[in-house]
Amino acid sequence: MMNWANVEDFGVLLQRYRKRAQLSQKTLADLSTVSVRAVRNLELGRVAAPRRETVRLLADVLQLSTHERLSFELSAGGEVDEALFETLVLPISVLARPLLGRARELESLVRQLLDEQQRITVLSGFPGVGKTHLAVAAAGSVAATRSVPVLWVQLQEDFDRGPLQTAISDLLAGEGTGVGRLARQIGDRATLLVLDGNDDGRVRRETVWTLIRECPRLSVLETGRVPHGVSDHHRFLVSPLPTRRTGTAQVPATHPAALDFLLRRLADLRPGFQAGEGALRKLAEICVRLDGLPSALESAASWATVISIDELLTMAREEPEALAGHPAMRTDPVAAAQGVLGRQTPVIQDLALRLAGRSEGWTVDQVVRQSGLPRAEAALALQSLLHAGLIVEVPSKPGGPVRFTLLNLVRAAMRGRPPLAPRLALRAC
Repeated sequence: MMNWANVEDFGVLLQRYRKRAQLSQKTLADLSTVSVRAVRNLELGRVAAPRRETVRLLADVLQLSTHERLSFELSAGGEVDEALFETLVLPISVLARPLLGRARELESLVRQLLDEQQRITVLSGFPGVGKTHLAVAAAGSVAATRSVPVLWVQLQEDFDRGPLQTAISDLLAGEGTGVGRLARQIGDRATLLVLDGNDDGRVRRETVWTLIRECPRLSVLETGRVPHGVSDHHRFLVSPLPTRRTGTAQVPATHPAALDFLLRRLADLRPGFQAGEGALRKLAEICVRLDGLPSALESAASWATVISIDELLTMAREEPEALAGHPAMRTDPVAAAQGVLGRQTPVIQDLALRLAGRSEGWTVDQVVRQSGLPRAEAALALQSLLHAGLIVEVPSKPGGPVRFTLLNLVRAAMRGRPPLAPRLALRAC
């Protein structure tokens, strides 16, 4: 069992829940068989360690939810066991909007999570690409398919995690006996643990492997900007939504997924919105210039409530970072790109800087010829940039070499930055 005293002041919680229930101190005392004086002293914080039975009686009368009851018990310095497991289970209703343009990724990810040999999967990709949204959809599918409980742990501190999420994330990020307690709590039951936002490796890889070893039926799904300390077969790259039309002689071309996403958001924000052929072409270009990033497209749709499609296109051409970073949105794409790039080695940073001007893309062989790097080192550098979501594959002819290019928003973030390593100077084509 786990114990976190003073997660939130017990007296504050007691008063909040009592007032919500529209009970006076005397009425609460009468219904719970706790004295009025005890209720008053508890609310004033005069009782250092409330008795467990008192806490239980008060919680029963206040009709607290599982989550609220656990917060109540933790704030009183109590111990909880099974309630913790139940509280961290992901509610399927978290998926507020349908997942658009990710059918293949969702199918592949769910298949991995259901594979008993694949105990850990790390989703990586550029900030705002939709890692959490995909993880929620996959976790919900696993829970529905196998009746597997999902323990969802939010690790990003800029989210309102609440006292319980904060406590469990601190436990996983710490050292000592806490992880062993969690492992015993999970035991041998089939469980999916989701570590959302492990961007800086706050939960160490050793901690995850300890849980995997001690919980034989546990699977772990982790999201982060860069995959930390796992081999390729544990990585799952989440790429931006496609921005180009696809089709064959048998299957006619359809709108690219990025354009479908943008149109859906525009319809949500502007009821009755319709786009003619001209507007569709402009919106398709906006999708390309915003790299098909869902968060950037969300921002563009928000801008579209106050400016025209033509003005949107001008912004996309001249200042894509402004269009992608609407003040109401959480993600600042330029700061995000700078942060992810800053985690790369100096050689990789310099390579990205020097390739920024090549919008037509480049192959591994071209990077080798133009950088002077050994082929293996060049390939590893590109792989690191790819898994960080800083570069994407460029569509090429069937049978042609694989080409990559930097995201437009990454280029915007690197404007004005000088090269770091003169030895990587690229020769002109």
